[in-house]
Amino acid sequence: MKHWKILIAAPLVAFAVNFSYAGAVKNGIPKGWTGNGAIATHYESGIDESQGSKEQPAFFIASKETSTDDDFAAITQVVDASAYRGKNMVLKASARHTDELGRYELWIRTTDDKGGVRITSSSGAKGDAWETVRVQAPVSANAQKLELGIGIRKQGKLLVKDLSFAEASANNSIPERKPIANDVNIGQANAAIKNLNFSE
Repeated sequence: MKHWKILIAAPLVAFAVNFSYAGAVKNGIPKGWTGNGAIATHYESGIDESQGSKEQPAFFIASKETSTDDDFAAITQVVDASAYRGKNMVLKASARHTDELGRYELWIRTTDDKGGVRITSSSGAKGDAWETVRVQAPVSANAQKLELGIGIRKQGKLLVKDLSFAEASANNSIPERKPIANDVNIGQANAAIKNLNFSE
């Protein structure tokens, strides 16, 4: 009788484990963000609660076998810059990239009323552990749009969590690094930034 119980219980336990794991990953672009590049064709994207939590899951972009060295994938969020004019803003996150062949970038981009563009970015490559990424940029008094961006170039898998965007006390911005933003057309501005924790 005990053997029958074991035979019945084992598949149920396996099913429960597989179901819980499957529920931790949700494919697609998080609400409030826009996909760019080859994210819909040569990459997969979504959120993974197993790499964070239900309230603060990790967002991921992972290359498929079809991706090439010319490919990139990104998500962006564009807002009206009015609320940030004259301020030093910081985009901060924890990130991990799991392939030696690609690189990832986070950036802040602003456009002004004269067509001027400013991009400040931070980039990284393979790392076995989570690392803190920080991007800081001053927003000009005549800024019209402000874009936050997360992207990957070439191959690999990028995981990002604990994303925050806040005002900094001083301007410690880094030089422009010709980021993925150069390959992304800035979109229409929304009223406010939302879903920075990727919970939707």
